[in-house]
Amino acid sequence: MRIVGDASEAVRCSDASCGTEEFRTMSESPIKDSRTLIAELQSEIDKVIGPHLEGVEDFALVDFPNHPNVGDSAIWLGEETYLQQKLGRAPSYVCTYDTWSKRDFERAVPVGPILIHGGGNFGDLWPNHQEFRLRLLSEFPDRQIIQLPQTIHFSSKASLKRAAEIINSHKKFRILVRDTKSLDVARKEFTAAVDLCPDMAFCLGAQSSRAAIARKLLLLLRTDHEKVEQGRSRPLPSFAVVEDWLMEQRGLGKWLLLQALLEMSPRVFKGRMPSELDVRIRWFHLLASNRVARGMKQVGSSAYVITDRLHTHIFCVLLNVPHSVLDNNYGKISTFVDAWSKPFEKLARPLSTSVDEAVATFLDICKGSPTPMDRG
Repeated sequence: MRIVGDASEAVRCSDASCGTEEFRTMSESPIKDSRTLIAELQSEIDKVIGPHLEGVEDFALVDFPNHPNVGDSAIWLGEETYLQQKLGRAPSYVCTYDTWSKRDFERAVPVGPILIHGGGNFGDLWPNHQEFRLRLLSEFPDRQIIQLPQTIHFSSKASLKRAAEIINSHKKFRILVRDTKSLDVARKEFTAAVDLCPDMAFCLGAQSSRAAIARKLLLLLRTDHEKVEQGRSRPLPSFAVVEDWLMEQRGLGKWLLLQALLEMSPRVFKGRMPSELDVRIRWFHLLASNRVARGMKQVGSSAYVITDRLHTHIFCVLLNVPHSVLDNNYGKISTFVDAWSKPFEKLARPLSTSVDEAVATFLDICKGSPTPMDRG
């Protein structure tokens, strides 16, 4: 296979000083095993983000994803992991989009950056998160704000224009994007500095599933408004399991809040009463960890996976699971794969265009291998 360039070249050539609009990524890199690919992506993340955190002490990590979607929790946990390793500490302030307090933030982080949680909500598909992002930019025009890796998608020109007006008025905003399509939009519409960067979930590192393989084929498919409706011309194999990963145990949040409070109780005996913020930081960590563990078990117990969720694909890389990928409704997965994870040796290529095609690929693999469940 011809080597065009690696991800570090892509970042260097996304800078205007390169004098070219051609962004080279991992898309034509040699096939790689999971550990090699993960290590390279982690290194790339540090190359992109690390220089902007030098000298940072207090910082905020905001827009915690307090919902059952496993992928967003994987990003949060990856962000926590990277920041702990890089800065040696947890965030000084955390919040969801609807628990933000300017007063509490300024008390906790009098000087220091605001880091906005990454993902796929930069645009007008998920308006609550976008409005929170624009509010921060408006309220803190002189504060360093870093948008951790996102996919950008606007369906409305009016929404894009409004976002551009607010973003372009900010003096210290840096946008990290996960794919070259988002990079093109950001460079065209915004004056903020923009970098290409892998998804922060890769900071979780290579994983070993604790779950025994219990199903031969899992179709983990979206049931939210990013799904693509697909007709099927043939029935699924009888052993196929179809799921999403949006359901969780009822009352989980309350139980984990209680656990966070109990974990903080020893501080009382040492003369330090934990603050509401102390408890919230621990609670968010427990929520994200629980959701990620659920997703790892779901994916790790499957011999082969077909998915249209980006982070199911990323979990397959982290767990070294063979799989096929379908796109979501605006190309978020294919553009990400093209930029970063296309070389993964256990990703079926080319990307499937339908469930029927993905199932056919799986059945062909089974025919060609006496042990299709072997992960090596």
